[in-house]
Amino acid sequence: MKKQFLALTFMGIAALSLFGCGKKDEPEVTEEVTTEATTTEELTTEDNHEGNYNELTGEWSKEYVSKRPVAVMINNLQEALPSSSTKKADIIYECMVEGGITRIMPIYSNYDGLEKIGSVRSARHYYINIANEYDAIYVHYGQSAPAEEKLNQGVINNINGLTYDPGFYRESSRVAPHNAYTTSERIIEGIKHFGYSTEYSENHKKVLSFNEEEKDLENGETANTVHVNFSNYSKPYFIYNEETKLYDRYEYNAPQIDELEEEGNNTLTFKNIIIQISTYECINRDNDLQELAQVGEGKGYYCTNGKAIPITWKKADAKAKTQYFTEDGNELLLNPGKTWVSIIGSGDNAGVAFE
Repeated sequence: MKKQFLALTFMGIAALSLFGCGKKDEPEVTEEVTTEATTTEELTTEDNHEGNYNELTGEWSKEYVSKRPVAVMINNLQEALPSSSTKKADIIYECMVEGGITRIMPIYSNYDGLEKIGSVRSARHYYINIANEYDAIYVHYGQSAPAEEKLNQGVINNINGLTYDPGFYRESSRVAPHNAYTTSERIIEGIKHFGYSTEYSENHKKVLSFNEEEKDLENGETANTVHVNFSNYSKPYFIYNEETKLYDRYEYNAPQIDELEEEGNNTLTFKNIIIQISTYECINRDNDLQELAQVGEGKGYYCTNGKAIPITWKKADAKAKTQYFTEDGNELLLNPGKTWVSIIGSGDNAGVAFE
């Protein structure tokens, strides 16, 4: 099979330096948090569908109940895997943090009945921005200094392990800091404790758009294996399964699994992969703390059903939604199902390759 790394370019992003100025140690976390409640807006169904529409997956279901999602910061280091309840997420974001490692943020439209979620780690400011695009309640254990500044401004409803101890517990089988977990019950109690609304705010708009029915990509290149390099340390990939018509996620050269799911059905799988190319900049050399360019525009790729096409992304300002477009300028429509979003840099150690 042909394998070729693709050049990473970007449009309209302010020039930023590449990551890698520090070590793998993580920044100190602090404790102050303030929050702000939001208002709500009901989503409605359309006449030609039964049930309710899940804007995170583009699917309709009689069982689905529309409410604000929950976004949880999850450890992605090799020694912290396998994670718990990640297979239940509708969308997962992966961004680089310190030392070339990544952290993931699953977003759940339905977080009822999850008996163990984690391991939960500390906030980063650019993850807060992503969670806010979905009007999500943000769950984390601690925060970096830039994240603390945003939290103190009350920019997001959040549940923090450093300030709300009942929301989390420690797993005795693992060592700190890889042993902090939460549950649906604890999250729900936290939402009640802080008085957060579970309904969407009045000005909420969806982030992703979907086809009514599944479609294959026209003129897409073969993408049965999708390599997504963040750094020399983090090189995950996805393998397309023709039987399930889903991508299986691989991390550290092994299937990335959910420890709570049954063997044979525990690999994380996704209908859609979005690769968003941006830039990372080291803003603290002592701990390699990163800044991610999120406002502006750039390039990327969309993968589904074993094919990939080039796309572009745009975000007008800090409060705007990220929008995705095909090369002809039309809005990108995903196939109904779960989506993985990788936001990678444009440096020498980052890249995308298809087989």
